[in-house]
Amino acid sequence: MNLKEYVKKSLIDITEGVFDAKNQAPLSIAQGIVEGIKITAPQYVSFEVMITINKEGGGEISVLSFGAKGGMSSQNVNKITFQVPVYFNAKGR
Repeated sequence: MNLKEYVKKSLIDITEGVFDAKNQAPLSIAQGIVEGIKITAPQYVSFEVMITINKEGGGEISVLSFGAKGGMSSQNVNKITFQVPVYFNAKGR
């Protein structure tokens, strides 16, 4: 899976999971107002992924999959870390 698809799918799955939990949980999850105060600070989703750069395939970046069959010809393995701010209590885009 390429890095773009991995990040996109992870963020969508996380936010959909939080949304579903908010609708089903008996207690508040990621609420927008706590004790009368509007919460506007983001939560951060942190990523730490191992990626490969395939020089033979035009430099495509892919998330490293452990246990995959096949060799790693002409690839470099790198670790990247980053955070994405997410506002679980906001609606819309």
